[in-house]
Amino acid sequence: MLFRLSGIVVALAALALQAPATTLEKLSLEEMAAKSHIVVRATVAARSSVQRGPMVYTVYKLNVSEKLKGEAGATLDVSVPGGIAGGVRQTIAGSPVLKPATEYVVFIWKSRSGILHIIGLSQGLFDLKLNSAGEAVLTRGVIDAELVDKSGKEVTSTPLTLTLERLRRMVRSTEGAVR
Repeated sequence: MLFRLSGIVVALAALALQAPATTLEKLSLEEMAAKSHIVVRATVAARSSVQRGPMVYTVYKLNVSEKLKGEAGATLDVSVPGGIAGGVRQTIAGSPVLKPATEYVVFIWKSRSGILHIIGLSQGLFDLKLNSAGEAVLTRGVIDAELVDKSGKEVTSTPLTLTLERLRRMVRSTEGAVR
């Protein structure tokens, strides 16, 4: 029994060493607005998975209802690290899971290869709900990843709430900002 338990502990330790840790630089709302190529209000229409090299991505098809920044068509395909493809399952701390038929505001950057990603993983994704006055309110919970500031010092994640109108003004004020 002790031998078997030791084997399980060793196997779990080996898996833990292989699991990639995620450390993200904490981005302010202003930084995300300035660094994003595209910012949209959109609803999740579909989801699929793809493997690119050793990484698995979940690809979300978004129906765009409003463009706050950048060039975007009626739909966008946004890749998020993690998912299941070809029998391989990957989980990446800090990667958001988008829900079908749910409305979001998404901060997007385009890689050199043209693939669209959510900036800062979960940092760049906000749930959109209407409050009792009918005003669109954006919320983001605590990020499930280690966050550091620009100097590499660990910082804590805090929930964030703002109105869509405040975000529109902020995005307009960052137009033309150097990325």
